[in-house]
Amino acid sequence: MDSLLNKFRTKVNSVITGFDRIIFKGCIRPIMHSAGMESFLVARRVLNKDFAEYAKDKSQAIVGAAEDIANEQSGRGVVYIPSLKERKESLAHKRQEETGVKDGLIGVWSCVESCNTFKSKFDNTKTYPSLSFERSKCKHLYFYFDDPVYGFMSVRLQTWAPYEIQVALNGRQWLRRSLEALGCGHVISGNKFLHIDDYVLAQRLLDEQVWTDFGSVLRRVSAHRFPGYVRSARKRPCVLLDFLAIGGSEGLYLLGRQRPCVLDE
Repeated sequence: MDSLLNKFRTKVNSVITGFDRIIFKGCIRPIMHSAGMESFLVARRVLNKDFAEYAKDKSQAIVGAAEDIANEQSGRGVVYIPSLKERKESLAHKRQEETGVKDGLIGVWSCVESCNTFKSKFDNTKTYPSLSFERSKCKHLYFYFDDPVYGFMSVRLQTWAPYEIQVALNGRQWLRRSLEALGCGHVISGNKFLHIDDYVLAQRLLDEQVWTDFGSVLRRVSAHRFPGYVRSARKRPCVLLDFLAIGGSEGLYLLGRQRPCVLDE
């Protein structure tokens, strides 16, 4: 980096350092292992052999809730992507340009991807069906929106048990929103800043991102974006959802906690 800056020092106005992508990985820990899922099913009087049917019903409910949110908030339903080579983020940016969405849900897309799940198999030792961990494929939902505080964001939701979640923020888009809020002029192209009126201010804002209460960020996302969670949580939260924030140029590792309920009866 130093050699690059020295080579182009006459053309460089300033240098700022901060996060690029900030990724939060979420899981419902009590049901991330076979014994935990079996205990969960027992509590709901569901036999292990009926796991697939139970999971199918819950999956359809999540997809249905997502369809409602997509139509209500973006004016379009969930769009299925048949090819894994298609970049979802590019589709979201293209729609945002077409629709001019400045704040709120841009759209929801779905595709079939690999996932962690369970399969019911007869256990000769136990003499009854039990669940075993396996890799499979299921439908995933991708929510893209432009948040007034954090900018362009996405939520990836696995619709089949055990319902893993990924929340992705963009540090540069977050900076863009912060600069706008303070009335600081800037020129941005895609994910690149071409000019900022006050680089000292920009660096201070980037430094402040490190000390953010990411638990409050995730609570904001879960309250406004996750389909069906808020209604369930108000009635009776039943599981903890832990998020692990990984990455960014500073190597930040954080742990936040939520209480949305995706498995409410």
